[in-house]
Amino acid sequence: MLPFAPSLSIRELTVADTENVARLVNRMLARSLYSVPMDGETIQNQLFSLTPSTVYSVRWQRRQVLGTWRAGELIGLLDIASGLDSESAELPDYQPLGLIRFLVLPEAQELVNEAAAALLGSAEHFWRQARIGHIKAFHMSTGYPQFQAGAGLLPSEWSDHVRVLTAHNYRFQQRYYCLYRQLDSELLEEVPPRLSLGLVMRGTPEDRHYQVFFRRTELIGEARLVVAQTMIDGKRVDVGHLAHWEVDQRWRNQKVGRWLLRRLINDASQRNLRELVVFLQLHQSAAMNLVAQHGFVEHNYRGYTLEKALPE
Repeated sequence: MLPFAPSLSIRELTVADTENVARLVNRMLARSLYSVPMDGETIQNQLFSLTPSTVYSVRWQRRQVLGTWRAGELIGLLDIASGLDSESAELPDYQPLGLIRFLVLPEAQELVNEAAAALLGSAEHFWRQARIGHIKAFHMSTGYPQFQAGAGLLPSEWSDHVRVLTAHNYRFQQRYYCLYRQLDSELLEEVPPRLSLGLVMRGTPEDRHYQVFFRRTELIGEARLVVAQTMIDGKRVDVGHLAHWEVDQRWRNQKVGRWLLRRLINDASQRNLRELVVFLQLHQSAAMNLVAQHGFVEHNYRGYTLEKALPE
């Protein structure tokens, strides 16, 4: 046993650290549903690019990946940024938020608290320099496309993450449930609720956008089906992520949402996707009831977003 414990150090990570970063990030992805490991090229695109791709819209400004080291070994990582997530996209550029995209903590329990304090403290210094006063952690829109089918939420079973973030005054804001439906070749009946409704599809087979119009002019509903990957029995399998599904308030309870959902299920089945998955909040009770009626089952999963105000 060593007579002393080597101290931790923090520095910004670069492309030169890709191999070490992949080891840490992929360890966490292996603990997440609907996730796949990243190769070196993907790590460089997602962690070291100024404008990484996301399933949902994000307006990035500045980005930084911080690493904590002990005795020459990378043991923790924090992916942070300033910018605007999908919920805040309409804010002016001069009101950016601080964003925590991903956090990896040491496997050794005795190092978790110290590493978390060092990483989060360095992140706050980064945000204060940019005059940012409000932080969002693990927002739905900022996740890696390889993580939870693109949903950037903090899984509740990551207990160390929950503990250290709440200890540093991050507070839970939103809770999501994950529901899935296994797909087969049997198609569902699709009957438009009114003859005056029309459906338009745009995008690509991997990212299909649906729009429902009334009399060809009034947009009354939208949906989006994104093809993602997950690991099953050591193999990569395609699944469908219902990334957006909404009907205008005036048209609800008229079976428009049911028609649109059935089209999505049938399209995913004909694409030979393994499953269809959706993340919903508790207040979306009507949507949860409707997907349950169509064979969706709830995973033993809770995903959280957190927020914190930085004191002046």
